[in-house]
Amino acid sequence: MYSIPLRGSHWWHVHILGIVLVAAGSASASPGPSEPANAAAIVAASASPAVLELSWPDVVRLAETHPRLAADQHQILAARKGVDAAGAIPNPTLEAGLGHGQARTGDESRAESELALSIPFGWIAQRGSKLEAAGAEVDVALAESKASRRDVLLQLRTLFWGLAYEQARVGVLETLVAQTSKLAQTVRRRVETGEVRPVEAPLVEIELEKVTAELEAARTLLLARQTALARWLAVPPGQALAANADLAALPAVLGREAALARARSADPALMIVSARSRVLAADVKTERKAPIPSFSLRGFATDELDRKAYGVGISVDIPVWNWNTGRIAQAEAKLASGSRQAEATALEVETTVIEAQAACSASVATAKRFRDAIVPRSETAAFTMERTYQLGEASLLPVIDARRTLLDSRRLYLNALAQAQLDCSRLSALAGEELP
Repeated sequence: MYSIPLRGSHWWHVHILGIVLVAAGSASASPGPSEPANAAAIVAASASPAVLELSWPDVVRLAETHPRLAADQHQILAARKGVDAAGAIPNPTLEAGLGHGQARTGDESRAESELALSIPFGWIAQRGSKLEAAGAEVDVALAESKASRRDVLLQLRTLFWGLAYEQARVGVLETLVAQTSKLAQTVRRRVETGEVRPVEAPLVEIELEKVTAELEAARTLLLARQTALARWLAVPPGQALAANADLAALPAVLGREAALARARSADPALMIVSARSRVLAADVKTERKAPIPSFSLRGFATDELDRKAYGVGISVDIPVWNWNTGRIAQAEAKLASGSRQAEATALEVETTVIEAQAACSASVATAKRFRDAIVPRSETAAFTMERTYQLGEASLLPVIDARRTLLDSRRLYLNALAQAQLDCSRLSALAGEELP
């Protein structure tokens, strides 16, 4: 298991991972400012040399090998080959016949042969619209590839920030375990000297066990986060991951109108429905041109018993009973449905962006409130109660309550930071941003 200890410096600039020293003794005489070290660097330095430290750009680079993105590239290639297929010229048809001819009178007989070459030209009328449809299918494949890439990166962002959160949580709990151990030692000494009641020793030991159990659970979750992200990035077995990210660096909140403008121009869902509408429009053109008479030229040469002949011919399909009205109406109805679907998709995208922007703004505001107001007050209260206990003016229970409050504040602060990163990452993905 990988430990993520903390070091002190610049507490008021970061407000993350550290807990003010509230253990008893001369070392806790004043609430000095402190800041934890970068969790990823600590993991890389203290754990196995096989630890791979990753920033978000590194994750994006490694994501290029994801099977879903590779499958999308094959889909794009298939769509582009479909353009070649739609523009291909049909092959001519060669017919040959060989037989034995017997004269109606007399005994004369010999072999007879026939050779005919037919060249179709009916494809010319529909070739343009079929090329348009095939080209639009390429655009559909490209847009679907962008949508898949966005989904993959969004899932990776969730795993990445989840790993950063667990690293920070383990660091906080390790610090708290160390502080609680010191407090337990102080309480035991005071019990031995008769300064406090003996019942206070098991109380603080229970608190120590609770925090230790939470630390062990956090380490298990950290290992799970590392394993999950490693699977997604195809990291070799045995190589642990560490997220090189500053969880406390709150992202800038994109404005609602700016987010909507970017989504309208870059959202893959809108690109997909737009390209599919072009496919349907091209299908309408194809069906409308279907009644145009198709023809083919034919050249033949015949060598029979009593004659030799050669010449040319033409065959024309005449639309007498079927003018393709049913298929035309069907294609037009599909086009109208596609247009309405595009409008519905645009509304869904805008609604999703508005909700994501609100969630990002709210979570960032919550994290700032914890950073600027709640956590500092919890630290002050814990320090004050600790000093009061050292002076013999308070019992242990208020000290434990203050420490619990501080732990809850720290936990909620980390949750708020992680939620802010995730909500704003989702907003950035909807706005078409891969890298911050």
